[in-house]
Amino acid sequence: MNTDRIKQRLSVENSKKSVNTDVFLKINVESNERLLPTDEINKIVNAGDRFNVERQRSKYYRILGTINPTISNALFNLNDPLYADLYTWAGFNYRDPNTLDYRFLDTSFPKDQDVSDLSDLVYSQAINKYLKERDGWFGYYEPDISKPSLCNYFDMEPKRERFSFAPDINPFHSSQSLPIKNWELSITYPSDSDTTHPMIIGGLLIIESIPAIVATRSMTAFGMSCLHNLSVGDMVKITGTTGYDGEHVVVRTGLDNGDLKPYYFVIDIQPTGTTSGNSRIKRMFGGVESQYYFRKFRKIKTRNASVIETDDYEAYTLAFSENVYGDEISQFVFNEDIDVTDLIDNLGRPLSELYLTIIKTDSNGLFGNVSSGIETPFIPDLNTSSTNLFLQDIPVINKIHNGGILPFPSHTPFESDITIDNNNNIPNNNEFYGDLVEYNINEVKETVLADVSHRFNTLSRETASSLTYVTSLGANPLTTTIDLGPRQEGYIYKPHHLIKIREFSNYVEQGDQFTEGVPSYAINLGDGRYLWRDILDIGFNQSNGEVIDYPFLNGCHYMYDNYCFSVRRQDPFDNWALYYSKFPADPIGERMTDKFTTNSSEDVC
Repeated sequence: MNTDRIKQRLSVENSKKSVNTDVFLKINVESNERLLPTDEINKIVNAGDRFNVERQRSKYYRILGTINPTISNALFNLNDPLYADLYTWAGFNYRDPNTLDYRFLDTSFPKDQDVSDLSDLVYSQAINKYLKERDGWFGYYEPDISKPSLCNYFDMEPKRERFSFAPDINPFHSSQSLPIKNWELSITYPSDSDTTHPMIIGGLLIIESIPAIVATRSMTAFGMSCLHNLSVGDMVKITGTTGYDGEHVVVRTGLDNGDLKPYYFVIDIQPTGTTSGNSRIKRMFGGVESQYYFRKFRKIKTRNASVIETDDYEAYTLAFSENVYGDEISQFVFNEDIDVTDLIDNLGRPLSELYLTIIKTDSNGLFGNVSSGIETPFIPDLNTSSTNLFLQDIPVINKIHNGGILPFPSHTPFESDITIDNNNNIPNNNEFYGDLVEYNINEVKETVLADVSHRFNTLSRETASSLTYVTSLGANPLTTTIDLGPRQEGYIYKPHHLIKIREFSNYVEQGDQFTEGVPSYAINLGDGRYLWRDILDIGFNQSNGEVIDYPFLNGCHYMYDNYCFSVRRQDPFDNWALYYSKFPADPIGERMTDKFTTNSSEDVC
C-alpha cells in the first residue's frame, strides 16, 4: 500500500446539520516496503562477552581524580614595596608614612634601656610576638586591637591561595583580579629516553667508596645517588676506578649500622683503591649488563587534538572538604577523551602507563622559574661538589638553585625553565624528564631508580634586599641596617603521578621466528631468540599482584584516583647548606622520629 497519506474531510465537519455519507475512493494496493523474511536464529550474543571485547579494544580514557595537598609557606617573601611590605619579613618593621606609627611596635617594648643591650630587640620582639604558625601556614593576627578584625589571621606571602588548584580569584599584584592558575595539569606518557646524561652514560656514577666491616673482615662500600637495585649475591660490574674494576659479588647492602641499604653496597675487596668522576657500576643479570637511562614523558593526544591542551580540564575545590592541616582538597576532570591509539612507549611497546603531570606556574609573577632534578638521601659527600666538580653533574634537587655560585655552585638541572607549553621555551617541546630507570634485556623489565622532582622559589627571596629597622624606641630612636637575603632555599614537589592502565606478565616468554604470536615489541637477542612479556587483558588476575581493573562505559575507560600531593622545602634541617640562618632566619624544621629505631646490617653468612 502506498505510504502517502490520503486525507478525506467528513461532511459532518462542514455543518452541524450535515451527516456523514459513504464515500468510495479508488486506492491502488501498492507497497514499497517489505517485511524481513522469517528465519531461524543462528547466533546468540553474550552481552558479557561483547562488553569484555569492547573494553579490551577501546583506546579511549577519561581521567579524573582528587588532589589532597600538603603545603606550607615557611619560606615567605622578604619585602613587597607595592603592598607596603605587608605579609613579608620587612612588614614587621612597617611604619605608617602618615601617622609615623609602627604597625607591629607598641609602647610595651623597652625604650629607656642602654642600646648595647637592645641589639635587634625591638624588631625581633615584633617577630616573636606576632609571627605565628598555624597548621603549617605562617602569618599573623591583626595587631591593632582597636580594629574589629582583631582575630583575623593573615597568611604571609605566598599565601595559601597561591598554591590552590582552583584558580586564584585575587591574584598576586593584579589590579584586574582576573583568575590566575597556580598549577597546570596534563596527561603524559613515557615516549623517549635520554642515554647521554653524564650521570648514567657508561653506568651509574659512583659518589664515594668507603671502608666497611663485614663479619670482622675489612671490605669496601660504594655509595650511589639513586637506588642501586642490588641484592646480596648479585653480580655488579665496576669500571673507572683504581683497584676495584671488574665483576664482583655483592656481599652486603647498606652501611655498617644498617643505614641507606638501597643506596650503598659492599664488595669483598680491601678499601685500598680510589674512585673518580668516571667511576661507574652496572648490575649484571644472566651475564648481561643493565642499561640506565632517563625516561622522557610526552604530552598525550586526545580524540580531537594531536596534543592535549591547557583548557582540556577543569579543577575546583570540593565543598567543605579539607585535610587535617586545613588545606583544601580539590578535584580535576579532563573533559577531552585521552586517545592512546597507535601510541607506543620508549621501548616500542603498547602503552601500559600514563602520568598525571603537574607543573607550577609563576602565579602572576610571584614565583620564579621551575627546575628539575632527582631527590637523593642526605650523603655528606654530595656537599663537596664545590671541589669534586663531577658531582655537579648529579642533578640533586636539594642542591639546585638560582644563586649562581652562592651559597655554593648549583648542580646542573635537567630542565632549567619548565613550562606546560613549549617546555624550556623551545617551540613544540612537549616533553618532560620523568624518571631514571634500569633495564636489562634478560629481564625485559624497567625498574625505576629515581623519580624526577621539580624545584621553584619566590622571586622576592632570590633578590638581595636590605632592611633598616628600629633597635630602640627611646627619645632618640636608633636604627640598624641588615640584609634580608638573598635566600636560595625553595620548594620541591613530585610532578609525575602514575596512572596504570595495563600490566605486563610476570613471566618472560621466549620464541624464535617460527613461534606464533611473537609481538612486534619482542627483543631480538641476535641469536635467533626473542624475549618478551605478554601484555595482560584488563581484569586478568595473575594471583600474585594487584589486578588492573577499572570502569568501562560509553566506549571509554574511566580512571579515577586520589593523589596525595606535597610541596616541601629543599633544606628544612640545614643539611644541604641552603638554609638561611642569619637574622631574621627562616623557620627551622623539627624532625619527627620514632621513639625506638633499630638498624641492623644484613646477615651475610
